[in-house]
Amino acid sequence: MTRPSTLAVGAGALGGALLAAFFKGSILGMLFGAMLSPLPLAMAALGLGPMFLPVAVVSGAVTVTVLTGSVLMAAIYLVIDAAPIAVIARFARASEGGERPSGEALGKAIAVMAVGAVLLVIAGLLGMAQDAGDGTIEALLRSRLDEMLAAAPIGSGGAATSGGVDLAAARAEIVRRIAGILPGAAAWNWSLRALISAVLGQLMLKRMGIALIETPLYKRFAAPLWPLLLFGGAALAAVTIEGDAGFIAGNAAVALCLVPVLQGLAVVHTIAGRVSYPRVALAVFYVSALRFPAVALIVLVTVGMVEHFFALRSRIEAPQPGGQ
Repeated sequence: MTRPSTLAVGAGALGGALLAAFFKGSILGMLFGAMLSPLPLAMAALGLGPMFLPVAVVSGAVTVTVLTGSVLMAAIYLVIDAAPIAVIARFARASEGGERPSGEALGKAIAVMAVGAVLLVIAGLLGMAQDAGDGTIEALLRSRLDEMLAAAPIGSGGAATSGGVDLAAARAEIVRRIAGILPGAAAWNWSLRALISAVLGQLMLKRMGIALIETPLYKRFAAPLWPLLLFGGAALAAVTIEGDAGFIAGNAAVALCLVPVLQGLAVVHTIAGRVSYPRVALAVFYVSALRFPAVALIVLVTVGMVEHFFALRSRIEAPQPGGQ
């Protein structure tokens, strides 16, 4: 076995072990496996080459099977870790030889991942529809979430109120809000785990001097038109269609909005680069976004959509009169 193949096997085994640790609820799994189990796969693809990714994936699947004793867990590994990293590797392949991936390549990769996440969400929700019977998918999801919260220590104890707060009513409101966007949020998580791993992996490989490609300029992210149209169509269907179809469309829109959000963030970073203290400006923006996430999401989606049609970044970066 060659050295790159050995490294690929080791990377896959490490990623599989991290995910298996998460499945088992260990501290290591909660700290690292929850979000970073795809990191070794990303480093294998970006540091050794996409041709070694299958070796790492097989190694990871075998590791998950051995550590959990379940072939189903290995199948989950293939879906949540291997599949999104394979998408990234597919678009990184075009940039081998040290070239920097273009903003368009980044946009296509994210768009493909977002659509893949949507397909997973739709498949999962249609599967739930079989269990919902005469009820709706959202009602079934609320029921299951309510059972989980009721079984948790924070929701147990038999007290109806605490500090004047009606715990049952509060739990019902939490369930209502979470259930409406939970499938879409899960789709975001599916994509973000791979994206975070790819960014961190590229950073580490670059520092070690073994990166196969130049680090992309993330603020040059350029989304193609078709995922934006899909997002617009899903959002329109969500507000005009009722029942399960509207619920599925709404969560598809939540998943697809990742594309305009990232394009909106690219615009924000471009604007920050034009002010006197860009890091301070970005810190203020991200703190505000964390404080008001719903408002930030709407703003970023809007800016991302407008950017595609009006080229905001080109206008912002254009030389100003007087040489400013």
